[in-house]
Amino acid sequence: MSDAGRSPSEAERGQAVLSLGILAFRWVSLAWMVVLALTAGELRRPGLAWATIAALAAWTGWLTVARPPPAWPVLAADLALAAAVNLVAGLVMPAATVGERPWFAAGYPVAAAVTWGAARGVGGGVAAGLVLGASLVAGQLANGIDLAAEEPAVLLDLAGGTLNFVLAGGAVGLVARLLERSAGQLRQATEETIRARERAARLAERESLARQIHDSVLQALALVHKRGRELAGAGPVPADQVAGLAEMAAGQERALRSLILRDPAADETPAGAASLRAALEALAGAERSLPVTVGATGALWLPAGHVEELAAAVRQALDNVVEHAGASRVALFAEEDGGRVVLTVRDDGRGFAYDERRLLAEGKIGLAKSVKGRVEQLGGTMRVASRPGAGTEIELRVPIPPTAEDEGDG
Repeated sequence: MSDAGRSPSEAERGQAVLSLGILAFRWVSLAWMVVLALTAGELRRPGLAWATIAALAAWTGWLTVARPPPAWPVLAADLALAAAVNLVAGLVMPAATVGERPWFAAGYPVAAAVTWGAARGVGGGVAAGLVLGASLVAGQLANGIDLAAEEPAVLLDLAGGTLNFVLAGGAVGLVARLLERSAGQLRQATEETIRARERAARLAERESLARQIHDSVLQALALVHKRGRELAGAGPVPADQVAGLAEMAAGQERALRSLILRDPAADETPAGAASLRAALEALAGAERSLPVTVGATGALWLPAGHVEELAAAVRQALDNVVEHAGASRVALFAEEDGGRVVLTVRDDGRGFAYDERRLLAEGKIGLAKSVKGRVEQLGGTMRVASRPGAGTEIELRVPIPPTAEDEGDG
């Protein structure tokens, strides 16, 4: 997954908030410097003080607008400017007034320490804090303070200022590294989850394909093998039976080719449609009297009403097989052929001589009314191929109605 298409994690949002917080601190510190320049008393070099404030405002404005990456040149320039501010503070404040009035540099140099911590971790923050501590000493020397002659309290205050820089840089560095590590771990976990889902989807598709090949192609090939051996041992073989076996094998070839080339996205449910394959699988799963296998070249989406009628027709055909055929198995197979859905019900039962008029006269209306009637209502046809001792094959052909998208394109 590319970074452009990935939403930021909580850790990454935390890093962004930290960066914005440092920028806000810079502006607040700069505003406080302006207040001190206006209210804290006379300055020794007011021109230098205001020039420094203007330079800091320009630098902070550029950082806010450009938001440059934390590259070494940017970090080095920021640290140098912050150290210079500490030195300038000693030059612009009245001589020997350090500790008697607010420090002109205020808290702005701290921003450089925390920026280094955010960009370079604990070590970078501590190193920047030490550099700023050294510039603080230089600023006090520039103010005319004799550190060697000062009271211990003054030296402790100077050490405390240096420690503040070091602690600020180190603490922010620690937080930044924790956020970075959390972001990395979360990103890795997300990528592993995505890979696991992709593997699961591939395995599920493979298992689905294996089931469909087993339920349709392999079962039909087993039937072809069995019937072929029977015909081979029965002497002269009628041409129509050989043709039937050839047609069965050709149908399974088409089914296998379609299964192999099938686009998984084709199984996504269109609006208002139902899967004929799913309906046939439900019928097969509900049949307890004999094994029923299902094969289909894809999901075969049809209007829900068509699927209901075809499922009812197949249900009636299965009932007939259970009651009259004495079969040991039934195979259901569906495919699309020339704008029609072809649905076949095959059994290996005793077979019979199909005579529609005789069946109607005898009141046996299952095939003629419940099966053929439903199919003809959908604009389709029914064909029955059967003879005593050879099993039965019922073929239903139903035109596929145009979808709403097809009608709109027309």
